[in-house]
Amino acid sequence: MTVLYLSQPEAILSKTYEAFTVALKQEDGSWKKQTVPAQTVEQVVLIGHPQVTGEALTYALELGMPVHYLSSFGKYLGSALPGYSRNGALRLAQYDLYRDPEKRLALVKAIVAAKIQNQHLILYRHKIADSSLKSHKKLIAEQTTLDQVRGIEGVAAKDYFAELSAILKEPWSFPGRNRRPPTDPVNALLSFAYGLLRVQVTAAVHLAGLDPFIGYLHEVSRGQPAMVLDLMEEFRPLVADSLVLSVLNNREIQPQDFSENLGAYRLADDGRKRFLQAFERKMNDEFKHPTFEYRCTYRRAIELQARLLSRHLQEGVVYKPLILR
Repeated sequence: MTVLYLSQPEAILSKTYEAFTVALKQEDGSWKKQTVPAQTVEQVVLIGHPQVTGEALTYALELGMPVHYLSSFGKYLGSALPGYSRNGALRLAQYDLYRDPEKRLALVKAIVAAKIQNQHLILYRHKIADSSLKSHKKLIAEQTTLDQVRGIEGVAAKDYFAELSAILKEPWSFPGRNRRPPTDPVNALLSFAYGLLRVQVTAAVHLAGLDPFIGYLHEVSRGQPAMVLDLMEEFRPLVADSLVLSVLNNREIQPQDFSENLGAYRLADDGRKRFLQAFERKMNDEFKHPTFEYRCTYRRAIELQARLLSRHLQEGVVYKPLILR
């Protein structure tokens, strides 16, 4: 099963019998059509302004296939999701934990500690062993409020991104995290990677039957999908950050692969195509899951963590965020 990405502005996705047809406009004005059997597609991701026919969208949803929309910068815009779960008991358990200050704080501590540990792993793999992240992680257990934990997460993130500049090889530079819009190529790539990761986590949260808008670390008052953002945290360093460092340091992506307009950077078409291929390779990388003790891909691990969180809410099974050593 694969993810079908469409990023060419004038691409058209339609349905032909039991397959999808992708029509791409050529430089001479002609159209090149490619047929993709529907049974080989797991998700559809539309980037920028491709078109999808109503018949193709309906067919995807009938097959249980989510269709996700990203801006040309890689910002997640929304999804058309099939109706998977009717597990009302899980939703009620999710709301109950939100209203339980003690249990909510314990879960948030686990999420943030895992994120910081995985950030430390990325630095360690790049020969930075003596960062401040270890001390930040130790402080998590001592905190008594959500805001205190969030404060430590913010400081740890600032220190972590400051270290990334030392990891990147020339000609890349990283002045620190910025977005909306990203003002340099590295931040453009990070934003795009986080958008792609959010697509995968959104699908997993929906499949597990969780309410995407009720989370614990992220507040629900801003209309953001707090549960999706919560579950993303442990995967940001492992998937998005490590991938960005890899494609830049291995020169899979070059400075000329970016376009700039009014100070905002984004990947150009050829660079976007290569980065999508690299992202799919990353999602299909296998490792031994520390909780289940069998090998799985990152895509499967995201689904497993969403289901493990569901069991935590309904059955009281301890939630262990994904931490790699």
